[in-house]
Amino acid sequence: MIITFASSKGGVGKSTTCAAVAAALAGEGESVLLIDLDQNRTLDRWARKAPIPGLTVKAVEPSKFGSFFSESEKSGAFSHLCIDLPGTREVTLFKALARSDLVIIPAQASEPDLREALVVVGDIRDIVDTTGRSIPYRLLLTKVFPLRTRVTDFAYAELERLGLPLFRTALVERSAYREMFLSGLPPTATEKGKGAGLEVENLVAEIRAIAAQSHDNFRKAG
Repeated sequence: MIITFASSKGGVGKSTTCAAVAAALAGEGESVLLIDLDQNRTLDRWARKAPIPGLTVKAVEPSKFGSFFSESEKSGAFSHLCIDLPGTREVTLFKALARSDLVIIPAQASEPDLREALVVVGDIRDIVDTTGRSIPYRLLLTKVFPLRTRVTDFAYAELERLGLPLFRTALVERSAYREMFLSGLPPTATEKGKGAGLEVENLVAEIRAIAAQSHDNFRKAG
């Protein structure tokens, strides 16, 4: 499965979510390649602190993404490829989106974040119209306050109004997500079955369900 984490806005938890999901998949015994395309190389540094069995993290220059991706996919060495895109809208975004089995668009419950998420959704729809290839995508609310607020209610109402697909799981603002970059340990290791760890486990379960549904749809279409 090829999972791309995309946002044209920084600070939405894109790299954090990518790292947590990739680590969780590896923790389930699968071989995962995480491609770090973000200019800050956050995930490349994170991976060096506490290597996780089954998880390979590679920082790649955007200009070399196409060839690196093709070689990695053809190698057959990985069950999953997770792509952490740069927090800007540039050509690598379109290359990764076009290759994805699922695009995860993290966004905080705020009007600016939702507006930027819509930009990514528009890009996905343009690629689908051009290629005819179905590209599933979901918005993921991140850094959510533990208690519902008017801002959170606005976000859910706006997403429903726009008809945008949304993960049932939301990532609450928790210290475990920040601490993972200090220790190198993902939430599924430090808070297994609870808190942030449980959120990531639930998110991965949703990702697997989406992948299974896409596979069934493809088989029926064939």
